[in-house]
Amino acid sequence: MTPEQRELLDEAVIKLHAGRIPRRTFLERAMIAGLSMSAASAFLEACGSTTRKNMLYLIWQSEYDISGAYQKLTDGFNKANQDVHVSWQSGPFNADLISNERDLLQAKSTAIDIISLDIITPAEFATRGFIIPITENQWPGNERKRYLPAPIKGCTFNGQLWAVPFRTDVGLLYYRKDILSTPPASWEELARMTRENTGRTKYGYIWQGVQNEALVCNFNEVVSGYGGSILDPNDPSKVTLNSPEAVQAMSEMVSWVGTISPEDVTTYLEEATRAVWERGEALFMRNWPYAYGSGNDDANSKVAGKFDIRGMLYGGINRTGHSTEGGWQLAINAFITPERQQAAWKFIEYMVGAEAQKIAAMTASWAVTLSSIYDDAEVISKVPLFKKLKPILQTVIPRPVTPNYSNVSNAIQLYVYQALRRKKSPHEAIQELADSLKLLVNKP
Repeated sequence: MTPEQRELLDEAVIKLHAGRIPRRTFLERAMIAGLSMSAASAFLEACGSTTRKNMLYLIWQSEYDISGAYQKLTDGFNKANQDVHVSWQSGPFNADLISNERDLLQAKSTAIDIISLDIITPAEFATRGFIIPITENQWPGNERKRYLPAPIKGCTFNGQLWAVPFRTDVGLLYYRKDILSTPPASWEELARMTRENTGRTKYGYIWQGVQNEALVCNFNEVVSGYGGSILDPNDPSKVTLNSPEAVQAMSEMVSWVGTISPEDVTTYLEEATRAVWERGEALFMRNWPYAYGSGNDDANSKVAGKFDIRGMLYGGINRTGHSTEGGWQLAINAFITPERQQAAWKFIEYMVGAEAQKIAAMTASWAVTLSSIYDDAEVISKVPLFKKLKPILQTVIPRPVTPNYSNVSNAIQLYVYQALRRKKSPHEAIQELADSLKLLVNKP
C-alpha cells in the first residue's frame, strides 16, 4: 500500500463514520486503496459497528503467504479486540518486499503500521531509524526466555531488540534413509558416503550454488561447521573471515562441484534443488523445512517416505555443525503516532502468544518461535517435522548481523561464486572477500 492509498483509505473511514458515503462506496475505495475483497469486507464490518467507531485501524504488510494462516490470525485478533482493527496485506513473492519496505520507510511513510522483516534486515532498519525498539516493559526478559534464543539474537543489535520473531526457518540436510542406515555427521563423511554409494543415485549432494542470497546461507553453514565465522558475533565491525578454517571450508565447497555435486549446481536455487531431489536423483540435499512436506507427497515425489533430515554438518577438527537461520519478524513503523505504535504492539503481542503460534504451526507448518510449541502433542501429531526440528533449532546461527547487510551479502555472493567457478582459488577468494568486507561493514 502506497502512502496515497493509505490516505485514501483513512479518508474513506472518516467519511463512512460521518455518514457521508454508503457502504458500497467504502468497499470500492478500500479496494482501490489496495485491500483485497475479503480484507475490505472485514474492514467494513469493523468500521460499521457503532461500538467500534473510536477504534484504531492499522495496516500490517507481511511477507507473501498463500497458506491462509495470516488471514486467519488477523481475523482472530480483530474478533477479540474492540479498540484496534488490523488489515492484513500480503507482500510480493520475492525479495522485492524488502525494497518496498525500505522505500516506504525512507520516505517516512505511515502507509503501513506493522512490518514483517526478513531476519537479515532488523539491524539495518534500526540503524536508519525506520523501526522502534522493543522495550523491556513491553516484552520482559522472563517472557523472552520462553522463545527460541537464536531468532531473538538475530533481532538484537547494539544490545537492543528491534523486532519480535514470529516464525523462523533453518537450513536442513535431507538424506535418503532407504540407502543409508545413518546420516553423516561431518562434511568429510558426506563426501565419503557419496563415493561409497556411487550409482545408487544420479548425484550425491545437491545444494544452492547460484550467485544469490541462498549461496550466502550455504557458505555460512559450511564456514561455521569448520569453526570459522564471517564477522565477530559480538562486534559486527570486525571481520573474522580470513582464517584457516574459512579457507578449508571454501576448499571443501569448491571440491564438491563436478564431483559429488553436479557441475551445474552453481545454477541451483531452492526450487531447482527440490525438483531434482523429488525425482529421486540425489543422495543428499540442503534445503529449508518447506521441502519436507512436498517431498513426502506420494502423488508428486519419488522419495516420499524414503528420507529423513538432520542439522547441518561440521568439518575439520570442529565437532559442532550449525544451520543458517531464516524467518520473519514483526516490527513497528517509527513514523506512526505513539498511539498507533502502542496499538501495533498489542497486535504483535497477540501474534507471538501461544494461541496464535499454535494456529500458525498447524495451519501453515511454520517453524514458530515459541519453544513450547515443539512439545505440543497436537502439533507434533499433525506436523511430525516439529519434533525433528527442536534439537536443530538449538544450534542455528544467523547470517552476519550488520546494518550494511545488503552490501555484505553481495560481496559474499560474488567471491564465493567466483571460487566455485574456479575463477579464484579458495585462498584468494577468502582473502579478497575479507578485505572487501572490512570496507563494507564500517561504511556509513
